Amino acid sequence: MIMKYFLFFFTLSLFTLHAKSVDTNTSYIDSAHKIISEKVTNYSDTLDQTISKLFTGEKAHNTYDDFFKNEKYFNETEQSFVSVNLNTQLQSKYREKSTLTVNANIALKRTNQKFNLFISGVNENKRIIDKNSATELGLNYFRSDTYKIQSRYSLGIRGFYPFIRARYYKIFTVKSWKIEPMQLFEYSTKESFKESTFIYFDTTLSDKSLFRITLQRETQTKIRGMDYAVSSQYYWNFYKKNILSISEILSGNTEYTTETSTRKYSGINNYATVLTFRKNIWKKWFFYQISPSVNFHKENSYKANYAINFLINLYFGDFE
Repeated sequence: MIMKYFLFFFTLSLFTLHAKSVDTNTSYIDSAHKIISEKVTNYSDTLDQTISKLFTGEKAHNTYDDFFKNEKYFNETEQSFVSVNLNTQLQSKYREKSTLTVNANIALKRTNQKFNLFISGVNENKRIIDKNSATELGLNYFRSDTYKIQSRYSLGIRGFYPFIRARYYKIFTVKSWKIEPMQLFEYSTKESFKESTFIYFDTTLSDKSLFRITLQRETQTKIRGMDYAVSSQYYWNFYKKNILSISEILSGNTEYTTETSTRKYSGINNYATVLTFRKNIWKKWFFYQISPSVNFHKENSYKANYAINFLINLYFGDFE
């Protein structure tokens, strides 16, 4: 049976020779070999992609960040896009909050994509009860440094205050784990110097799921102590373009005070559980997301703060 298909493919390829011009400097056999070789390569690539999608799904390590359009995705992508988020959050301990944020990236392709312009209105790394940070506008420069360390340098303005930022990261693979340490350095005229460290540990548990552990720390010139957090996330692509994630987050500081007391504390001060359902409901660019959560913060005497977040995301531009 296999031999029959091969002979049919070979004969069909020879017939196509009559539709193509033959170089007079090469023989008929050379031309036939070239055409058949190209067809074999093209068909094998197509077959490989088809089998990959059927049995393994899309690339697990990148698909989930791409689908959720989270801050890690915005930090790493060099694609051109505009992402608009309409967000409403209801909380039992705080007032209702509605926001409109825009994230955009314009790749300057004539510079071999080394530069791009950006607008950033999201900062997921802030603690749940913190206020939104001001929108950033600026210019990114990408380059690959020694020892395959990827870097990005940013010059921009946040609110009315200019800043400069450097980001470095490298990807390691250890057995079934992909490990990605990332370091950020930033100086702004408002907040002075700030540095942050993130380490992502990713592993696939099945063809349609991803488990991630994130370690995070941050220090700032004008704030005492060191913020830190550890989180675990499980992503499950249970049906087509419907993805469910559950996150457990512990965050704290080595030295902090509360609004009701001047006493200095240290250690974990917030526990949070977040369940997120995200669905691509139309084309490739219209998403909605629902995220119920509960967190226990020291400022609330560790009493439960129940919240639910509704988000509509419109994404325009290049798709990876």
